[in-house]
Amino acid sequence: MVLSSAGVQKVAFSVGLTDSGAVGPFDSETILKFTKILTNEGSAYDPSTGSNRKSTALTGSARKIKDNAADFHNIILRWDKLNNEGLNIATKISNKRTQSRPNPDLLVVGESVLFQSLPAGGAEELQDECCKLQDIVKKMSGLVLKMERLLESHSGLSDLDQFRTQGLTPPLFQTWTTADFESLARSVWSWFRSELDLKTLILQDLAHCESPDMIMVYLSLWIHEPHIPVQTRLGLEGLLLETGHRDL
Repeated sequence: MVLSSAGVQKVAFSVGLTDSGAVGPFDSETILKFTKILTNEGSAYDPSTGSNRKSTALTGSARKIKDNAADFHNIILRWDKLNNEGLNIATKISNKRTQSRPNPDLLVVGESVLFQSLPAGGAEELQDECCKLQDIVKKMSGLVLKMERLLESHSGLSDLDQFRTQGLTPPLFQTWTTADFESLARSVWSWFRSELDLKTLILQDLAHCESPDMIMVYLSLWIHEPHIPVQTRLGLEGLLLETGHRDL
């Protein structure tokens, strides 16, 4: 039956094969059209083609790769959210460091000034923010691990496809083969793994850094994510288009 919840229509249909007697046998693969329609709520079933208008059933490698594409998309969205949260925390840490008074007994090198110890109570607050940033990086590490598992899945599907077709793999959806999907997954995982290594370094050094110039460098690196090139987002958008998650 049709149910409407939050503006989203749900559909259901019930059909029988035919009212005209026996069907087949056929000499080749033939789509059986279920012309005896019992219910067709939401006009989901198309009796002229014998298919579901609302969805196309995928199986095998195509189904798995489409699911993996959705997982990659969700991982990137989660990464971006964590990156913004981490930036806010890293900014608080840098502010606590720069609020320390410069030590007049220390030399000024260029425009860099070395800091004194934090005032009373400041160390505990700084430690608390560092723990929060550590938790952010830990969650990012979990996302990179999920990317690695998706890569392993793509690699296995590509090897299986190569074996089945003896190296002449056809496109699964539009133009990409399983090897193309594996190549993108490997690149994305490599880029984000390198970026995770950089963020881990920032986590380790930011709270101990005594140079305001270096603190600004760390914040800039966190914002711009230099190990994740522009083509990463383009490739992932192409992945969604190729697998049907985005309309062409």
